[in-house]
Amino acid sequence: MSEENYGSTVSFIKGLVFGGLIGAGLALLYAPKSGKELRKDIKNKTAELKTDAEKLYEEAKEYAGDFIVDSLKKAENLKKEAEEKFEVAKKKFEAMLSESKRLAEDAKEMAEQKIAEAQDKIEAGKKVVSDKASKIRQAIEGSKEAFHKEKSTSKA
Repeated sequence: MSEENYGSTVSFIKGLVFGGLIGAGLALLYAPKSGKELRKDIKNKTAELKTDAEKLYEEAKEYAGDFIVDSLKKAENLKKEAEEKFEVAKKKFEAMLSESKRLAEDAKEMAEQKIAEAQDKIEAGKKVVSDKASKIRQAIEGSKEAFHKEKSTSKA
């Protein structure tokens, strides 16, 4: 039951009760009866209207109770649904976080491996350069000795 329907129903009931009271009062006042009969009719109509009003009040009260129960059930269902959606979102977030951590760890391990490989290649390159530099120095020293030897034999 929506609040709009509830409000319309309550307004209708109020209109019905007040309309009945006014109609009954006017009917009694304009009816050609003696004072005693009129008082008796007013008393009977009042009792009848009171009974009708009590009946309508009980119906409205029951309707309002049903409306409140329905509203509480809907609120509970919405709460439960929100909690379930929160749990699903939380699990998805945790899964994404876990996957991100795993990917970051994999990237770190790969980077460390590549750095180690690069350092090994640098060290191997340094050794090659050092060996070549040593050979070049030996060749230069050998050339100097040969030059000096040649120079000293050509002077003699």
